[in-house]
Amino acid sequence: MATKKIRINWKQEGVEKTFLEACVHEITLNGREGSSLKQMSWKNVMEKLKTQHNFIADQRQMKNRYDYLKAKFAAWSKLKNKTGNVYNPVTNTFNLSEEEWQLEMKSNKYVEVLRSAPLCFPELCIQLFEGSTSNGFESWGPSSTLPHPSEEVFDHNLNGIEDFECTQMDGQTLGASEESSVPTKKRGEKRKDKKTINSKIIEVGDNINEVAKMLIEKHQLSNDMDACMDKLETLGWEELDAKYQTALLLFGESADIRKVWLRLKPHSCELWVKNAGAKYGLF
Repeated sequence: MATKKIRINWKQEGVEKTFLEACVHEITLNGREGSSLKQMSWKNVMEKLKTQHNFIADQRQMKNRYDYLKAKFAAWSKLKNKTGNVYNPVTNTFNLSEEEWQLEMKSNKYVEVLRSAPLCFPELCIQLFEGSTSNGFESWGPSSTLPHPSEEVFDHNLNGIEDFECTQMDGQTLGASEESSVPTKKRGEKRKDKKTINSKIIEVGDNINEVAKMLIEKHQLSNDMDACMDKLETLGWEELDAKYQTALLLFGESADIRKVWLRLKPHSCELWVKNAGAKYGLF
């Protein structure tokens, strides 16, 4: 007879904060696997909980908690970004009418959870979950001044394909005028030519996609980096300070990291940078 797994209590004092801090630390050092942690990182988080709180949880239980908090954070972010200043950062609660609550709960079941139990440690949740649902164009967001990347790529693709089709049309016209002097191609040869043309169109489209992505990333990298440096300068760290050097290294890692940095409150920046410093042996 299978042993029934003991239900664990995530409300045990300090456990959830340690869990979030450990997850942020692991993602900063080792990156993500999909939208979650790597297997090695889960083992490290498990050991942290066991050492600090004598709290025993397996990978599946931790992953379930991670997914629950991520979904709750998504609902929290959506409500927080609603117009009308419905969010109170002091109490970490939302000021909604009963009708508004009912409407929001119909579209997202986690809103009901938020109503009775506010999101714990929102700053840590921002560090952990912000940007983890990237769509491939990491640096684009609703507040971006750039057009949506898919729109730019579509325009570039369209122009490239039109140019190619014009060339093919000229070739077809030429073939028609010389039909009497040139032998008719066999059916197999025509199929081969058609496949070649299709593969060339796909190749042109792929190349244009790559160029468009590079241009977008280069433009956004410049904007992101300037904003990150401006925020770094406001913290008053010396250029030779390990925290300053670590921050510079992190800015060059990825657009996701720069996005998290720009979202952090000033008092959270130092802890976040120190957690990352171990990766480079600076702390």
